[in-house]
This record gives sequence, C-alpha cells and structure tokens, in this order.
Amino acid sequence: MKKVNSKNALGNNKYFDPRMGLAGAIVLGIIVFIINSDHGIFPALTATAKQSAYTLLAGGFMMRLTENLASSFSKDWKAIFFATLIPTAIAVTLTYGLHSLKGTPEPFNSTIPTIVMAPFGFLWWAVRKRKQLKSLSLSPQNNKNAKK
Repeated sequence: MKKVNSKNALGNNKYFDPRMGLAGAIVLGIIVFIINSDHGIFPALTATAKQSAYTLLAGGFMMRLTENLASSFSKDWKAIFFATLIPTAIAVTLTYGLHSLKGTPEPFNSTIPTIVMAPFGFLWWAVRKRKQLKSLSLSPQNNKNAKK
C-alpha cells in the first residue's frame, strides 16, 4: 500500500496551521469581546467563543492553503497572485455566508473587514512563504548542484 504524504513543500502539515489558527483566534476573539462588551459579559463571551472557534478552524486551514498555493507554482507572480486571490475569495464567501445565516442584521457590513483585511494578510503570508521556499531550495543540502 502506498504511503500518503501529509507534508507540503515546506515540510509542514498540508491541511492545517495550528499556530496561525490560534494566533488569529486570540486576536479576533479579543476584538469581538471588546466590540460586544457593552452587551454584558455573557453575550460578549459567547460571541468571542464563536469567533475564536471559527477563526481557529478557518484561519488554520486558510493560512495553510495560502502556503500550499505559494509553493505550488514555478513563477513568483503566479504563486503570490493565486495564494492571495483564492484564500481571499473563500474567506469573504465564508464570512458573508455565516453572517447571512442568522443573527447578523447587516451581513455585508459585517463582511467588509474581511474584504479589506484578508487580501493583505494572505499577500503577506504568501510572500513570506515564497521567500522561505526559495531559501530552502537554495540551501546546499537541497541543491544537488551546490558545491560541498
């Protein structure tokens, strides 16, 4: 039986980034708590818990998707373009969809922060991971033509 490779080009789990998911969950959880704190501690904690759980899961997946796309194309511009565009489109669609389900009075207005911030975050991560990939491919142990 063939063993399935669960690592991406940078040697990470190819499906989920727990550190970035957790970082996003903490940051957005704090923001949501502050925004909702005037409604009382329990409603603010409920909103914080929902936002943190969503961000942990979706953020961990989206950041790893960005990393995978950034390392999937040979041309830098194509890798960075798709690693920014595709996760942004998914994030905006998920955010709008979740806010449209129930409970958010203005789902589009609640999606505006994602529309504005997501492309910059994914662009930053794609560029960072592209540079990391290049430094790995130029290192002597990964370059067969390098002098020893």
